[in-house]
Amino acid sequence: MKQILIVIFFTWSIQVCYGIKPDSTYHSTPDSLGLIYQTNRISTSDGKAELNSWMIKADSNIKNGTTLILCYGDSGNMSYWLNQAGILSQVGYDVLLFDYRGFGNSSSFTIALDQLYYDEFATDLKSVISWAKSNLQFKNLGIISFSMGTIMSTIALQTEKVDFLIGEGFVLDPIEIKNKVLKLKGKEITLPKSSNDYLEMVSNLKLPILLFSGIKDEFTTTEDSEKVINMSKNRTLVKFEGNHLEGFAKLSGKYYGEGYIEDINHFLVKEIK
Repeated sequence: MKQILIVIFFTWSIQVCYGIKPDSTYHSTPDSLGLIYQTNRISTSDGKAELNSWMIKADSNIKNGTTLILCYGDSGNMSYWLNQAGILSQVGYDVLLFDYRGFGNSSSFTIALDQLYYDEFATDLKSVISWAKSNLQFKNLGIISFSMGTIMSTIALQTEKVDFLIGEGFVLDPIEIKNKVLKLKGKEITLPKSSNDYLEMVSNLKLPILLFSGIKDEFTTTEDSEKVINMSKNRTLVKFEGNHLEGFAKLSGKYYGEGYIEDINHFLVKEIK
C-alpha cells in the first residue's frame, strides 16, 4: 500500500455503552475535513423515518470500485466515524455513512437507553442497502460494521444481499451479551423479540466475512468471532492486542489504521472476484 497523506483531526471517543446513547449533534462534518461528499435523505421501507446520510467519495484517480456502508454501534452518530471513513476514502473506497432513526439528524425515534438495540435499526440498514443499489455505481458493495452494528448487519442480510461483510466486535448472541453486562457491569439491559432468533440468523449468513477482534474484549470475545469464522471457508479473522473497537488504533503503521486497511485489501483480493 502506498503511503498517503491523511487528514489529521480530533477523533471523538467511541463509547462502549451496552445500552443506546444517541447524539443529535454533529461534532465534525465531511466538508470541515476536506472530504468529497454528498448529503442524502433516505426514506425507510416501513415509511416511518427519513435517515440522514453522507456519501464520502474517493478521488476518481484512486477509486477501486468498492462502496462500503458503515454501520456503527449503539452510541453517538455518524460524525464519530468520519476518521475511519476519511481514511478509507483516501485509499480508494467510497463510504456511505448513515444515522439510525433517533440518531444525528435522522427522524426522531423514542429510545429506551437500557435497550441493546431496536429491530427498526435493521430496517434502517436494509433501506440504506436498497437505496445504495438504486442510486450508486459500484463494482462491489459491502458493509463494515461495529459492535451493535454487527447485529443490524446480521438481521438486514437475511433479506438484503451485499457482496461481503466486515465486522469488528461481532455480536454472536445478544442474550449472552445481556448476561455479561449484568455480570460484569451490574447493568440490566433489555432486548427485542428478534434476539430469540438471532443465533439462527448468524448461521444463515453465507457471504464472505472479515472479522477484527481485540483479544482483551470481554464482551464480544475472540472466541465468539472464531465461531463465526469457522462456519464457512470464505472467512478471515484478524486478532489484535486490544479491547473493544480498538482495531484502527492498534493496527496502525505509517498512518492511523494502515494495518487495518491492508487487512481489508488482502481479504477483498482473496475473497471477492
